[in-house]
Amino acid sequence: MPVGGRQTAFALEPSHQESRNVEEINAGDDSRVDEREFYRKRAMDEVSSLQMVEHVLSGIEREHMKMTPVTFDDLAVKKALHKFLQVTGDFKSEEHGNSENALMQETENWSLALGKRDGNVSVANIRRFCENSRPVLSSQALMALARFYRNSSYSEPVRGKFDFVMTRLFSRDIGEERRKLLFGRTEMVGHIKTFYANWSSIALYTADDGEPGIAEAVSRFDAFVREAENAESFDVLITGDFFNRIRLFKEETNEMFFVADVAAAAIECNVRIGNRYVDLIRAERESNNVEKIEEKYGYSYDTIISNAASKTLLLVELLKDEQLAGFEKPAALEEVETKTVERRSYERAPVETAERSGFFDLFSVNKYLAAFTVLVVALSAGVYLWSENFAGDAPTEVARDVDLGDSPLKQHIRTVRSSSETLYGVTQPTWDSMSADEQK
Repeated sequence: MPVGGRQTAFALEPSHQESRNVEEINAGDDSRVDEREFYRKRAMDEVSSLQMVEHVLSGIEREHMKMTPVTFDDLAVKKALHKFLQVTGDFKSEEHGNSENALMQETENWSLALGKRDGNVSVANIRRFCENSRPVLSSQALMALARFYRNSSYSEPVRGKFDFVMTRLFSRDIGEERRKLLFGRTEMVGHIKTFYANWSSIALYTADDGEPGIAEAVSRFDAFVREAENAESFDVLITGDFFNRIRLFKEETNEMFFVADVAAAAIECNVRIGNRYVDLIRAERESNNVEKIEEKYGYSYDTIISNAASKTLLLVELLKDEQLAGFEKPAALEEVETKTVERRSYERAPVETAERSGFFDLFSVNKYLAAFTVLVVALSAGVYLWSENFAGDAPTEVARDVDLGDSPLKQHIRTVRSSSETLYGVTQPTWDSMSADEQK
């Protein structure tokens, strides 16, 4: 169902490109691949993707927006999916078509509900959640988010979220706030096009009417990379309004940003200018102290740089990391540490002298403190004797491990222990994504 030129729900009917995909699979196998199974898997992937997006948005609302998530009741979706998967006839039959339309309608409702909730989530919210998530979000979760934003109605926040998610998906952290691309440009373009085909995403531009604009957009991103890597200092980029120009250009690309070639160029640009920023701050740190750098730049550029690099880059945190990496400590800090060591040595001296003297002057202790100490010791001894001789033994029941075996509960509950009256379980992350009825 197109909305504003974008597709917000999946299509199960085979398109020309999808038919080619199936034919290519068939050509590579000795046995013919069942097309019906191909689209059954497509449907299951769509529902699974929406579940992951639901889980991420709920986490953001709970942890960063401090609100109780109002999750979508996906029972109708699950019923429609079950009915669709039970169809045994030809995928071109009327029965298949009816079950397909019902499933599409339910997933469309779910997508719209998620889109409404996502409208209240900022790019910074999703960036910080994904970067700080423990355990780290899987590539499947990132692909689910990318699929959701790629097929959502266009807006600048949607484009910014897609930019971040795709950059995180195609790069990895290598320490010291730097990242490394997982693929070269050509490979990236190929993977993105494959994603779009599997996601049933509508092609926004054809080679005939979009190629000149696409080539120009790719060239602009490459020019930004050269400008950043040739800059001799951070001041040069700030003076030239570099990061703001990147932001404006990304906004100007509009829906062209989602074209595979442009998206791949943007991902590479994000990673390389982010790394260059870290290098330039390191150079500043070597020639100036932390206080001077903070006074000079403050927090003014954190947001715009983070948006330009599609990664949270905070100057204060970066300078803190540089200190830990082995840079020379400020003189004031060294002076404080020296005084602390001297004070600790002074405080230990009387104790060491007392030990060497071989006796303890009892009369130098406050007599009230000594009397209180004797009283506490006497009470403690009395309680101990009473518990040993007069207190009855209270039976204690130890919870035993329970083997779930092949139970379906195993995918939601990690370990289980049981007493005669109570069952104790440690849940998996999937438990939180279930509705109250499902948990019961």
